[in-house]
Amino acid sequence: MLNKTPVSKFLKHSMLAAMLISVVPSKGYSQESTAGSPEEVVSREGAWENLRGRITTLRRTVTLVPKAEHKPALSIRFIPNSFNAKPGNAAIYYLKAGGFFEQTAAIQAKRKFEDDSRAAAGEGDFAPYVWLETEVKDLPVEKMKEYLAYTSFQPLFLEEAASRLHCDFDRQIKNVENPVGYLLPEIQAIRDTARIQAMRYLLAMAENRTDDAVKILGQLFAMGPHLCQEPFLVSNLVGTACVNIGLQQAFYLSEHPSAPNLYWAIAQLPKPLIQIEQSLAYEREFLFEQVKALREVDTIPKPDGYWSEFIDRFTAAIQGIGAPFDQLESMGKAGITLAIGSNVPIAREYLVEVEGMSSDALDKLPNAQIFFLAMRRFYERYRDEEFKYSFLPENARNKTKSPTSKLAEVTQRYGLITLPTSVFLPAVQAAQGASLRTQQQLAMWQTTEAIRHHLATHDNKLPATLDELELPAPNDPLTNGPFEYAIHAAGATLKGAENPGLQYQLELRTQPANP
Repeated sequence: MLNKTPVSKFLKHSMLAAMLISVVPSKGYSQESTAGSPEEVVSREGAWENLRGRITTLRRTVTLVPKAEHKPALSIRFIPNSFNAKPGNAAIYYLKAGGFFEQTAAIQAKRKFEDDSRAAAGEGDFAPYVWLETEVKDLPVEKMKEYLAYTSFQPLFLEEAASRLHCDFDRQIKNVENPVGYLLPEIQAIRDTARIQAMRYLLAMAENRTDDAVKILGQLFAMGPHLCQEPFLVSNLVGTACVNIGLQQAFYLSEHPSAPNLYWAIAQLPKPLIQIEQSLAYEREFLFEQVKALREVDTIPKPDGYWSEFIDRFTAAIQGIGAPFDQLESMGKAGITLAIGSNVPIAREYLVEVEGMSSDALDKLPNAQIFFLAMRRFYERYRDEEFKYSFLPENARNKTKSPTSKLAEVTQRYGLITLPTSVFLPAVQAAQGASLRTQQQLAMWQTTEAIRHHLATHDNKLPATLDELELPAPNDPLTNGPFEYAIHAAGATLKGAENPGLQYQLELRTQPANP
């Protein structure tokens, strides 16, 4: 389900924070279940169903309206290209859209609406958030207009933000002493703004304003690449969430007789839409940015006095990171020193057996140096084993088994030296998976638009295979091969590859074109 309350008032940067950001894909599918399906429908969200079987299936029935490709073919864009994008900084307009500034009466009225709705709903879902889980035909249009009037200043700012090529919050993150404590309240505000923007999209669909709906959807999509210009995975994940909030509702356009065919509009989006390379470059160095003393750890012997001061700096740097570092922090210097001593034998074992160091060389090093050298080397080895897959094509990356799948076993063996790796590394894989899921959903939507064109040019008949499509169906980004497609008596089924334990499925149906 979509989150109905913010994760926190202030988001902190870190890979750990990235793991806590819920990037929820479209929630499941549709109006009708496949006959004989063994899966159980466990929840509904708008036009989507969530089916639980061997894996989680997110399924939606899309009743396609025939519509030939738009002409001129490239005249509809969700995001302006580099030539048409305006100079200036999108961040300024996102901040304006998320801040009420002197509009005290408006924010008080908005909060009262939400509080009254929450009280009236009791334990159930409440407006306005429940509207994001409601089918367009069932929306309370007048209530939505009342609520959206409180944020009537936002659309102009969001239109201006989407028109900008660049987005820069001027982080200067390399100069920050304690990156894990860096606050990102404006990023959470952007996600809340995206939810309200999705309500505007749904209202536009309910009022048959499809041109407005396309424009609003483009503004949601722009949040993804804009927030990917941030140096943080947490910002990238929030950008992904904003895009997915729009994608959850996108198929209403494929079902509307007045909506243009959007095949080429989708094709013109950046590929991938969520590009995390910039934040990965920072995240790769994040441990050393947070615990700067670890950069000094090498094989040159240093005296015990140096390591006593080093432990002080290490203890100060891990403050506030959270579990399980807080347990280490609570030991104090004396406890950490004892823990280091008890972990030296396994640290030596790692350095000899895995890193190829000689026992003679290690005999020349103090215990603390052996411990922290093993911690650094372990992190660098497993970090790069994870990060190297980000340089592979998306389909190859999906086929490769991540080293984090073995991390629990290795962590048990080598103990405390693995702590930073086990805390920070899994978020990288989560961010890469989120990017792939978004790209897969876009490719499935583009395929349905190709099928709409086929319906318009083939007497409203579904293609027997995707190879029949005049507008080529994109490959599934997870496999770089075709989507699974099967025609049957009720219509056709389009499935994406599992990613992992999660699969998107569209049940495609036809309806006559408008006379």
